[in-house]
Amino acid sequence: MPSERTSFFSRLRPSPDASETAPPAYTAEDNTPQPPGAQGGPSNATDLEAEAANLTAAFDNLSLSNTPGDPTVDSCLAHLKLLFAIQWMKEDVGFSDGLWGLWDSNAGPIDPILKARPEKEKAREKKDEKGVEEAQEPSVEEKLRNKNLEMLSKIREKRWALFVARAVDRYEAWWEALKKMTDAVPLCEADMVSRESLTYAGFPSNPSPFFKWQESMLPPLDVLMVWHTHMLNPRAFLEDAILAGMRDFWGIGLPWDLVNKAIDTDFNYNVSPECKSFWTGMTGRAWENPNDPMSKTIRCPRCSTDVEVPWTTCEVPENRTSEIFDNYSGQGYGDSQFSFPCTKCSVCLRKELLAVDKFIRDHKLLLGPSNRPMPGTILDPKTGRPTAPPPARMPHTFPNRMLKSGCAAIRSTITSIVTSRSNWNPSMEDVRQAIDAALAEKDSAKTIDKMTTGGRYRLPAASRVAVRKMMSRYWENCSMFALDLSGAVMRQGVFVEKMCQLDWLHSPSARDTMARLLVKYRRFMGILTERPGNIAVPTLDVDLAWHTHQLDPTRYYAFTVNRGGRFIDHDDKIAENTLSEQFEWTSKVYQELYGEVYSECTCWYCESIRSSLVSSVGRALGVSKQGKVAETFHKSGAASLHPPSSSAHISAHPAVLPRTRGFVNALDPDAVTAGLNASHNRKLDMAYLKARDRAKKKGREPPRREEVYYDHWGYPYLYAAPYAYPLWWTPGLYYGWYPGYVAACATGAYGGCCNGTCGGGVAAGACGGAGMAGGGGCGGGGGGGCGGGGGGGGCGGGGCGGG
Repeated sequence: MPSERTSFFSRLRPSPDASETAPPAYTAEDNTPQPPGAQGGPSNATDLEAEAANLTAAFDNLSLSNTPGDPTVDSCLAHLKLLFAIQWMKEDVGFSDGLWGLWDSNAGPIDPILKARPEKEKAREKKDEKGVEEAQEPSVEEKLRNKNLEMLSKIREKRWALFVARAVDRYEAWWEALKKMTDAVPLCEADMVSRESLTYAGFPSNPSPFFKWQESMLPPLDVLMVWHTHMLNPRAFLEDAILAGMRDFWGIGLPWDLVNKAIDTDFNYNVSPECKSFWTGMTGRAWENPNDPMSKTIRCPRCSTDVEVPWTTCEVPENRTSEIFDNYSGQGYGDSQFSFPCTKCSVCLRKELLAVDKFIRDHKLLLGPSNRPMPGTILDPKTGRPTAPPPARMPHTFPNRMLKSGCAAIRSTITSIVTSRSNWNPSMEDVRQAIDAALAEKDSAKTIDKMTTGGRYRLPAASRVAVRKMMSRYWENCSMFALDLSGAVMRQGVFVEKMCQLDWLHSPSARDTMARLLVKYRRFMGILTERPGNIAVPTLDVDLAWHTHQLDPTRYYAFTVNRGGRFIDHDDKIAENTLSEQFEWTSKVYQELYGEVYSECTCWYCESIRSSLVSSVGRALGVSKQGKVAETFHKSGAASLHPPSSSAHISAHPAVLPRTRGFVNALDPDAVTAGLNASHNRKLDMAYLKARDRAKKKGREPPRREEVYYDHWGYPYLYAAPYAYPLWWTPGLYYGWYPGYVAACATGAYGGCCNGTCGGGVAAGACGGAGMAGGGGCGGGGGGGCGGGGGGGGCGGGGCGGG
């Protein structure tokens, strides 16, 4: 049966691309013509068939290309379509009882009326049929009391977490196959000194015309999802592509026309048998994620033996008669506490060991004939660009010189970390200590940089940032990429779900919405490029356009470099309070420049942000520009068109919680809530009271700060605030490291800076610092900071991801 979600596209028609002119003004009265059946849904099968036909025609009429291009109304709509397909896939996985040996029944007995169903399933049912009443939805209180329901939500989340971990592994296989297919030649240090080198300096500005997309080359949807996330960390994606020599692949971007045609009107991903065969032949993997083996072969870092390890140890029999199983951490490769003994040397294979082994292998590539530079040393930290020709002492390549030096026997120390019989639990801590020792030697920096002048030589701040940037590629990341893509996919999933909840794809004014957000995006990028000392935080609508642009890497690179001289990154991890504070700053600047509200939403948070921008003096004298902008928003009737439930406020998918521990075994939601910055909360509370009082004075209904709950696989979790990190994420369920926190920076601490690389002299490296230093920052959660989990190099001068 055609989906109920087809109603929106029945009135879509091509329209001119958005220009730099102001977006259409909102009016109090919404005169947008409604599609057939929009008021109550299709009344019969004939209407459903007609809408399905309209939907198909609308998708077919999107003007799309498989070659690079700037974001358009049609590419934004195609992007939304892809996000719906990803969300529907997620629901299919989470609600697949028994997948990975994880059974609903092991949560304990639950009244069927309490069990949630996929939105995909609900959307396919006809609503308000004659003689049929909808079932009464159980209350939040009733669900909260049911601990079995809470456990069921965790089982469903665990299925998705394992699926994502396996998807990242499959993406790695595709990446390796693409390298062979495109005859990629890895980067070497010699390439970095040539201005004409297409493998380095000319890599992003001279895209290759030789990679041509065909339908048979499309990957499975789970792999496409991971690739989508990788590209949404643009500096990390560029660095990984340069290191691998994959210029052809990096330059072509996402083939919108092929992807659009592969997703049907029910958001199912369908490709030809030839496409599936090509994938299997190319990668050796099954087309469907669950059909790949339930074990993975890992080479032991100590003895080089191939060891077969299980993906999970959490599977349990259905309807087990013993006590309820409630530990879903597991010790398999896709579990959070991976631990498996080598069958030959008995060393315990752990993710911490795999991370240090990754560093050692990269170190050997640097020292060996291939002379491949270390990850994190490729792009200029301030501009995010491959700078050429670099001088002999280029700051961002300092880590390469240091690791090749003889200071404190650093070369032999690092290469022997995993083989030493005196250390059975090697980790990145051992690497940090080796670097500490090298930099602690008197005149070591002077020796490494071959300074011949007399007197003391202090290591430049940019070189210290470079060391932290390099280390960020390994702290809490044992993958082959610059960041842990498994955690990144989970964070990106927050944005995907919000896009589906806003449901612009089903609005009869979808094209106008896309045109409006493209204008707003260009304004946002102007703020970001012209004020590099601040973090600009997008709203959800701006973030959709921003994401769409990043999925065409060459055009996005050219756009940002031409406007501001820097390749602007999209931050993957930002401490939640920093995110909220910078959103307030972004709102202030936008409203000063354009005389319009930035966040077109009437929730308590957005109203509080607008209220905080109005000074008490300006309010008393009636001369505040910010106050006039907010008042016009309400008086014009625009506010009435933007209820909290369906408006685009702060985009917060990179919101994380700073942590000082290396691994989170458990997080108490109450402790998390209490840990929110008290000063910021007090400021918000005061701003809310002002917004409420102002609304009453103007005769409007004041914004309500009521409790909002997020439905997580059927179980409700309190939604602390629009800027807060997801409290419903359950530590212990995820592959690798927990996706909801960033390790705070402290010299000598786990995930912290190496001695001599942190301090006031490198404050520009911190998240939110001047120029962002490309995000090699510490403590701010810029993702590329030390211990930050490798979030792709930070904000790159002011941008922070959204979602």
